[in-house]
Amino acid sequence: MSDDSIRLKNINHITYNVKNKDAALKWYTETLGLKQIPKMVDSDRLYWLQLPSGAMVHIIENPDAPSAPSHHTAFEVDDLDAARDAMIGKGVEVTEIQTRHDGQRACYLEDPDGNRIELCTVSGFGVLV
Repeated sequence: MSDDSIRLKNINHITYNVKNKDAALKWYTETLGLKQIPKMVDSDRLYWLQLPSGAMVHIIENPDAPSAPSHHTAFEVDDLDAARDAMIGKGVEVTEIQTRHDGQRACYLEDPDGNRIELCTVSGFGVLV
């Protein structure tokens, strides 16, 4: 896809299946600090949330939550140690911080439905494409 007009350029949104959209909305806004925005579709089964970058997270009520097989989204933070400590302070179980070969650091947690979430620093190898 070398034609720049069709080249994939950014993440627009990701979705997570959750058992209770209202409980998930509370967790994603109060624990992770995402902001709720108006949804642009006619459905009572979901909420739209947004990061400061403009990327969105859509939480969709689904009795089969979490998504299987397990997948995850990585959210960049400026201070991984502080973010990890904040999650622990809110009673969230978080893995130890791992350092990758490029120097990027990351840790993992789960939302109340068992969806895996990664918190990480900026990748050390930059943009390669």
